[in-house]
Amino acid sequence: MMDKSRIRNFPDLPGVYLMKDASGEVLYVGKAAGLRSRVSSYFRPSGDNRPLIPRLISRVADIEYLVTDSEKEALILENNLIKKHRPRYNVYFRDDKTYASIRIDPGERFPRPVLARRVRADGALYFGPYVAGRSLKNTLRFLQKVFPFRVCSDNVFRCRSRPCLYHQLDRCPAPCVGRISPEEYRRNIDGLVLFLRGRKREVIASLRRRMKRESEELRYEDAGRTLARIRAIEETLEKQKASRVESRDRDVIALEREGAAAVFQVLTIRSGKMLDGRAVYLDREFPDPAEALGSFLAQFYGGGRPLPDEIVLPFAPAAPAALEEVFRDRKGRRVILTVPRRGMKFDWLKLAAKNAREALRSRRGRTDPSRVLERLEKKLGLRRPPRVIECYDISNLGGREAVGAAAVLRDGEKYPPGYRRYRVATVSDPDDYAMLAEVLRRRLRRAKREESWPDLILVDGGKGQLNAALRVREEEGAGYPDLAALAKARPSPSGRTAGDRVYIPGRKNPVSLRPGSPELLLLARVRDEAHRFAVAYHRRLRRKSGFRSPLDGVEGVGPVLRRRLLERFGSVKGVREAPVEDLCSVRGISRRLAERITAGLREAG
Repeated sequence: MMDKSRIRNFPDLPGVYLMKDASGEVLYVGKAAGLRSRVSSYFRPSGDNRPLIPRLISRVADIEYLVTDSEKEALILENNLIKKHRPRYNVYFRDDKTYASIRIDPGERFPRPVLARRVRADGALYFGPYVAGRSLKNTLRFLQKVFPFRVCSDNVFRCRSRPCLYHQLDRCPAPCVGRISPEEYRRNIDGLVLFLRGRKREVIASLRRRMKRESEELRYEDAGRTLARIRAIEETLEKQKASRVESRDRDVIALEREGAAAVFQVLTIRSGKMLDGRAVYLDREFPDPAEALGSFLAQFYGGGRPLPDEIVLPFAPAAPAALEEVFRDRKGRRVILTVPRRGMKFDWLKLAAKNAREALRSRRGRTDPSRVLERLEKKLGLRRPPRVIECYDISNLGGREAVGAAAVLRDGEKYPPGYRRYRVATVSDPDDYAMLAEVLRRRLRRAKREESWPDLILVDGGKGQLNAALRVREEEGAGYPDLAALAKARPSPSGRTAGDRVYIPGRKNPVSLRPGSPELLLLARVRDEAHRFAVAYHRRLRRKSGFRSPLDGVEGVGPVLRRRLLERFGSVKGVREAPVEDLCSVRGISRRLAERITAGLREAG
């Protein structure tokens, strides 16, 4: 138990407190307007009556704190610390689905709209969000008809020598080959930006002026295309006028609990219509619904997700003023947090609660990831439930283009941001054990620097791979994380196929996991994902090396000159045999460069 007398020395200032157990694991992260009074309330009989508090306090051995300048800063710091430590008694929202937006970078010479999953402070313009990929594609398809723009990537754009099919369809003005000036192209993009900002009447007025100018200059075909664009915009205005109910964007959030399980149901309301709904499940108990809701809001809207104008809630979250201040900073204007008691918003809230109850009901009977991880902990003799599992695999062809890859599971779900690829640098022979050792050594050294340890490292293979991993862990002086190996199924002497086998340190025979059990399927899933990731990287490197031209080794020859040379002389052999004078006739090649090309190709054979 913790020495409670220490709390008297805590400052009564805004900040964040971290409750830890005897092993140093963070159990709970909280924020406070006054640290001393808030932390003291946990230890007073009448201070905090939440049901889980006695269980939490019985495990607390130490409390650390960090002081901030305001409650708003404490809210932001609390959110960051929850993401870092993922404490057992906090709400931790893990989500990899983000809505798509349209991004336009006005700093480019020829800007183009592109899909963006995260809104960043990079000077670009963002429009959206679009809750469905089909909605975004339809929008871009329409915009390209009305405001023709390039769709090719920057690399393709730089290397094009003739217009693409989109130019023939009148959907791209072909800036890649100079068919339109930067100023005229910019006018197209300016109209597109006005359209996306909702200022469609201004766009129509601008297009009418353009059409009049084109008619006066006797450019009747251009004037006809401009008229078609005006009519397309007017048609969308009429559709919006017929279906529009209100202009305010809302998210409606309900919370439902059933035992230790809980779900946040989010309904996306745009222009008075529900466009999307999603359930976010929590498989852990939390002390207080208001703190849970505040933590959920901070995390849900903290990863670049666009904020609506209003968020409808079932009850007030903890520190609502701090939340509104953070949201105002991110959106640039106020985001209203509403708790309705009647009317249309209350009806939306009842619908969200109904969906939340249905989500909990439909999830009953499914395999609970936390239970699977707890059973894995017992079966494999791990130190803790493996909430973070990293699996490593090696891919090479006779030692060439050797690579390693890591796939990651967090709380039983794939976590692509944690995936890693490695180029094997110190092993040239076809030695999978040595290659795996190099990759794991690099991972453990990074873990020491960043203090980012997984709970379990799984290697694809058998005892040999497991022993290689053990040696690396001993050499690096790391007693953590736990290790295991998963060997693929193979035919037995009797002709029957033996299932996947799990090996752990200090045990000769594999651990007995029932074939088809959730525990074995979870390990097989991350093993197969690591294998897929490694093979894909290896193939990409092989294709890259296979397509490399001897011209790439000549200093001063880039993709454009290489293409011109091959178009002119037909092949590398033709370039090698061509006289220096003929090489000089290719645009962009001086005599000095031509002599260098000839000498370089002859050296390469």
